[in-house]
Amino acid sequence: MKFLGALLIGIGTGTAAIFLHHFAPPFGLAVAITGTLATIWSIGRLYGKRHYKLLAAAAWLTIFWKGASLGVGNEILVQGDNLGNIFLFSSFVALLLAIALPVN
Repeated sequence: MKFLGALLIGIGTGTAAIFLHHFAPPFGLAVAITGTLATIWSIGRLYGKRHYKLLAAAAWLTIFWKGASLGVGNEILVQGDNLGNIFLFSSFVALLLAIALPVN
């Protein structure tokens, strides 16, 4: 059950971050990065294991990957502009930081 919970929370956080990063830059970007960091960190605090944080981060990255690739109608949610690149880099740093923080 914890496995499924971490997976669903990672998917939800990734989806929310993708939709928030374009909202009122730079505030939406800051909310998306802060929310990602806080959520992944809190999964470790809630479940007490680092591998649940890794699972949620992997789900987050999968959602990011799908948002950054072209869809059926050639739509894209994370563009390759400055905002998209900053979102990618800072989210990756936030995920690494959240995973590296202690769980207890």
